[in-house]
Amino acid sequence: MTLPGDPAVSVLIATRNRAASLAATLHSLDVAQATIAAPTEVVVIDNGSTDETATVLERWAAASPSHVTLRVEVPGKSRALNYALPRVRAPLLAFTDDDVEVTPTFLSAIVAFFAAHAEYAAAIGRVLPPAGPIDPQLLARIAQYRTIAFFDHGDAVRDESLLHGSNMVLRRTVFDTIGGFNETLGPGGTGGMEDQELGERLRRAGLRIGYMPEVVVHHAIDPSRLTPEYFRRFQMVQARSRLAMDPTHAWRRALPRLVESALGFAWWSLLAQPVRREHARGRLLRNAEILRLHWRRRSAAGEV
Repeated sequence: MTLPGDPAVSVLIATRNRAASLAATLHSLDVAQATIAAPTEVVVIDNGSTDETATVLERWAAASPSHVTLRVEVPGKSRALNYALPRVRAPLLAFTDDDVEVTPTFLSAIVAFFAAHAEYAAAIGRVLPPAGPIDPQLLARIAQYRTIAFFDHGDAVRDESLLHGSNMVLRRTVFDTIGGFNETLGPGGTGGMEDQELGERLRRAGLRIGYMPEVVVHHAIDPSRLTPEYFRRFQMVQARSRLAMDPTHAWRRALPRLVESALGFAWWSLLAQPVRREHARGRLLRNAEILRLHWRRRSAAGEV
């Protein structure tokens, strides 16, 4: 139950050892809080940081009672967010990351969207590159590796099938229905896909995910995530996460997808299409790793 004076939106951010980018995120949220009449709160969960995060958060929390800090020592983004869920008060829970900056209308657009669209239990907004010009070679690497999840489905409200953790909002009642985040997934667990798994449970419960075109964040571009080695590690994370999400069926789907991606890699190599070739290579790496992990588990269990 929402009480008088409770926030209209609670923003939750789990952070670990990103003090510099976190400070920029929090500043952008301060601006967004200043542009909305309704009360809001921002809750940051320090997930065992060892850098200057504690100093950044101490100074930030002292600036406003709407700034709330929590700490969870054991690493795990899903664990940190689950710890925060019963401690926030708003009917709308917004989730973003410590390497984005929200637009000034971020919070007001969230409230407006859910007031106008009672049919949606959750929604995702746009995730755009930083404002301003970006080096064309950097843009080419972003397109090639797709290890930074930008997201833009245009200007119209529509249904979506997935959640994206850097810009998603759920009604608080959703967590009463489907439970919290899967703590085996995400950073500190398998490495990823905690948001996708939550979205799949939401849809299986018969709930709808919407698209909020006016709710926008700008995601930082970290060049270290645009390298062949990071790309390979990213695919390994995807493989572990997919297998953890669905150990019964993930490996069965992986075999035909492995063949398909191998053929795609060969085809796009022949046509000298490096971006499509790299996408096929990613699928090849991911599906091969799913099968390897599945075989290793069966061997450890004495099934082969």
